[in-house]
Amino acid sequence: MTISRDDVLKANVELHSKLSNVYKETEPHYRPENRAKVSKTIKDLCSKAGNERLLDVGCGMGFIIDLAKAHVNQIDGIDITEAMLGKVDCSSCSCDINVQIAEIESAPFEDESFNLVTAYAVLHHLHELKPAFQEIYRVLKPGGVFYSDTDPNYYFWEAMKNLAPDEDYSAPVQREIDAVTSKDKELEEKFGVDPILLNTAEVLKHDSGGFKAEELTKELYEIGFSKVDVSYEWYVGEARVIHSDDTVECAASIRMILNELLPLTKHLFKYLKIVAEK
Repeated sequence: MTISRDDVLKANVELHSKLSNVYKETEPHYRPENRAKVSKTIKDLCSKAGNERLLDVGCGMGFIIDLAKAHVNQIDGIDITEAMLGKVDCSSCSCDINVQIAEIESAPFEDESFNLVTAYAVLHHLHELKPAFQEIYRVLKPGGVFYSDTDPNYYFWEAMKNLAPDEDYSAPVQREIDAVTSKDKELEEKFGVDPILLNTAEVLKHDSGGFKAEELTKELYEIGFSKVDVSYEWYVGEARVIHSDDTVECAASIRMILNELLPLTKHLFKYLKIVAEK
């Protein structure tokens, strides 16, 4: 069955309306270690691209907005789900925050309006990447930066799905297998989310298994970005390493070694991060 753009939009509105009251419980990016990591990234990017104005596309209930308002003068957030937008905290002493219902492919802003455009855990909820990338490029100022993060790495998904189902794996590996193969069942049991609804809302994850870094890089360059860096994030077991007193000091060293061994280790990272400069 062909899934249309309207199917994907409607599924996302329904899914995120259902999850709006429990979203922070279901998404690992709200964990303190990830919030600290993303906050530093935003601060560094603002130093590079300027901090006058940021657009957060697919802003949800304000994950990026909460972290960015300490670093930016003005933030605009767009999303298609009213139930999520209603939970954004727009209060700030130093930052002007505005949110509205709008689609990423037709952002209601003038050309070259933003220093920074962010899309956190958003790309796999789209029907097609190219129109979104083109619109992001349009609204960025020259020298502006597009940042996205926490979208599924194709090679990790393939590695998890290809593991034999009946083997006795360690607890960290089994958790990763379950997260890839049983997330739909978990959401159905806990929150009554139809697996078909989830798979439609995340069509670029469930149909193609996520994204390949090399393909994202090629597409962004073709659209016109002058510099593109697509990196691998959160290796298997990294959270365990960070949260153990015996291994916390090793986390950065392990990450460095795994990155030095790329592309041999690309299947060990769960997510992809994009930093693209106009």
